[in-house]
Amino acid sequence: MELRQLKTFTAIAHLGSFSKAARKTGYAQSTITGQIQQLEQELGTHLFERLPHRTILTSQGQLLLPYAEQIVELAQTARESIINETCLSGTVTIGTMESVGIMRLTSVLEEFHIRYPHVDLRLQFGSWDLLYQALREGRIDVAFLLGQHIQDSSCTARILFDEPMYLLAAPEHPLASRDTVEIGDLSGQTLILAEKGCSYRTAFENTLAQYHVLPAQVLEVESIFAIKKLVASNLGITYMPAMAVQDELHAQSLIRLPWGGPDYHIKTLMIHKKNKWISPALKTFFSLIRERFSCTDTDKM
Repeated sequence: MELRQLKTFTAIAHLGSFSKAARKTGYAQSTITGQIQQLEQELGTHLFERLPHRTILTSQGQLLLPYAEQIVELAQTARESIINETCLSGTVTIGTMESVGIMRLTSVLEEFHIRYPHVDLRLQFGSWDLLYQALREGRIDVAFLLGQHIQDSSCTARILFDEPMYLLAAPEHPLASRDTVEIGDLSGQTLILAEKGCSYRTAFENTLAQYHVLPAQVLEVESIFAIKKLVASNLGITYMPAMAVQDELHAQSLIRLPWGGPDYHIKTLMIHKKNKWISPALKTFFSLIRERFSCTDTDKM
């Protein structure tokens, strides 16, 4: 088995397409088809099944994938260690939710870039579901997510921050004059929430359903800054981490409603795969995170 064949194999497995893998690797599609055919001949088995709209792994392909990923990662680490003996370089791919990336990671990323300018930091924003899937598939090295816990023995999570959650509205909203806002008071209200897959939105909506609370409508907005703008315009109520609204609270464009509902104990978690090979650049990034933040393991949560 050649390393280039294994790189092509893992690319197809993750992307589900020969054509997408060709674009990612820079090979012609005929070249990667030939590489997979050679690999299948050497192993004496079929590795992929081509369906109408997607290419999937056979059972033998699924067996090969974790070994191929480890070989490719080990080869990259060996290359980085030899080439960069005196100068740390390589790539660290970070997945994060928009609020966490901007409010919690900006200063750390800036410091890391200043210290290690030859390391390519790649930042990918997304929801919990999308980023967690990317982490499991090896498309990102580490994820910084808002949540309560993880239930996956293949991953390690560390708590960076406890994140208080606020129910927010414009100062002129009818609920702003209440001494306490109970969960039943949200019936018939317009809610402006993050996209589906957001952990705290899921917890919030589950509670509404548990108490049979029916909002008038739910506006789904991907950008946390757009949500704040819409709420400040008195178009509805939102529920989001306190860290994301400090400027708006200080300017009094938003107010914190006196929420009498449950506290969801949301945390900023740093998550990575236990069996993932940690490159020198990623190891150094983890060291800086430990240096800047007090991390608590949550493996047994």
